[in-house]
Amino acid sequence: MSQESILVVDDEALVTKAIVDTVQSLGHRCQTALDGSNALNLIRTNDFDIIISDIRMPGLDGFELMEKAREIEPGISFIITTGYINDYQYDRVIGQGADDFIKKPFSEKEIKNKVDRISRERRLTLENRHLLDEQLALNKKMSDILETSRSLIAELNFNTLFKTIITKTTKLMEAERTSLYIIDWERSEIWTKVAENVDEIRLPLGKGISGRVAETGETINVEEASKLPFFRPEFDIQHNFHTRSVLCMPVHNRKKERIGVLQVINKKNGPGFNQNDEMILKAITSHVGIAFENSFLLNELQLSFDSSIRTLSATVDARHPLTAGHSQRVTEYCLMIAREMDLDDAALKTIKYAALLHDIGKIGIPDSILLKEGPLTSAEQAKINTHPVRTRNILENFHFPKALVRVPVIASQHHEKVNGKGYPEGLTGDELSLSSKILAVADVFDALTSRRDYPKYCEDKMLGYSAMPLAKVIEILKEGVGTHFDPDVIEAFLRCLPQALVLYRGTHFPAEYVDETIQSVQLAVSD
Repeated sequence: MSQESILVVDDEALVTKAIVDTVQSLGHRCQTALDGSNALNLIRTNDFDIIISDIRMPGLDGFELMEKAREIEPGISFIITTGYINDYQYDRVIGQGADDFIKKPFSEKEIKNKVDRISRERRLTLENRHLLDEQLALNKKMSDILETSRSLIAELNFNTLFKTIITKTTKLMEAERTSLYIIDWERSEIWTKVAENVDEIRLPLGKGISGRVAETGETINVEEASKLPFFRPEFDIQHNFHTRSVLCMPVHNRKKERIGVLQVINKKNGPGFNQNDEMILKAITSHVGIAFENSFLLNELQLSFDSSIRTLSATVDARHPLTAGHSQRVTEYCLMIAREMDLDDAALKTIKYAALLHDIGKIGIPDSILLKEGPLTSAEQAKINTHPVRTRNILENFHFPKALVRVPVIASQHHEKVNGKGYPEGLTGDELSLSSKILAVADVFDALTSRRDYPKYCEDKMLGYSAMPLAKVIEILKEGVGTHFDPDVIEAFLRCLPQALVLYRGTHFPAEYVDETIQSVQLAVSD
């Protein structure tokens, strides 16, 4: 039986003593008051569970005391006593809000029965309230889990997904830290990332708590992790952290294969993680497994798509040794400019594929023209100039994802000029997308800085076959602002030009060709 704190209020000493003796014999704590006012003062400064009060007393009567006491503590239970049975019947007393009614004179057994009943009801009420609170908290957790599930399954980018899992799991589990590892069965390792653009952290399979869970598939739930023989304290020592409670579970895919480990550390509001926590983390790991599998599948599709596009692009460039790598370099230049101009991820993907495929139309140009050494005739040049239209026609037969539907148009506009004197359509600057303008700059830059079998021209002046000096290339780009090129794109390209030169220094660019320009451009930009 639970011990209750009881206040006995009666102005008759013998009645008070009889009640107190009986209540204390049941193991309850007890205090007394001679009248309602004194009782009210005690209620303000003490936590009482049950009040046993007479009705007729000096000052406040029992009903008034009950009303004022419940303003202070609404949960107090009241047992009303009275010897005036003609004036106060059971229905009236209960109707006033009392939990029970005792007529004087009373027996010890009657007091015990009444107090026992009220105590049991209070205990049941508290237990039910506690269970209800737990259920509501659990319902809230489940609601949060469902919301988390939607977030995880909707997120297909692996880096973002990794971060989302850690953030949401830490919050849901009320933990100090969350660790997420992927199992590499081929290398017998588990690995994790602490942040984007940070090298992976790899650990041997079977080592430490996470490594053991990855190897065995068991769930580990301990209040003091340091007592485990396989606990590894290196992280704690390195980061001045104290690992106490740990709950670690395997992550499975749809085939029930272990693909990862999710670990939460140090329960914030308790000594350790309980069975409810295990249930919640199990639900989370099931969603994590699905989310990872979706992300892995998408990544495989993306890699396959990307590989196909790059292979197709390289096939066109490889028709002649001097153009090998052209589309790849143009793509890198485009991405540098686009990032410098703060284009979003969607635009970056679009311009990447447009740049890779911008010369695909050259597939339809005869080798006799495409591989010709020396100047082209006007008819041959006209034939070459059809490759942007051919590019668009070929790419429009591709089934690009919705996010990449602009690729054919952008790829076909790399020879347009902002003054409308380019080809194939003679579009002006306001008719061209920013991505097309970026591609035009990158394409011209690579053409001017690469060896060709045919001479380079600026307007009507022949400039030769070799890679043009970088100072001259920069001059041509600047002179083309407002006629050939968009001024904002040129400014952005010049800011990231050192990065572009460093990227291909020693491969496409000899060191002596780029070093002086890298230094001078860096100084000019810093000024």
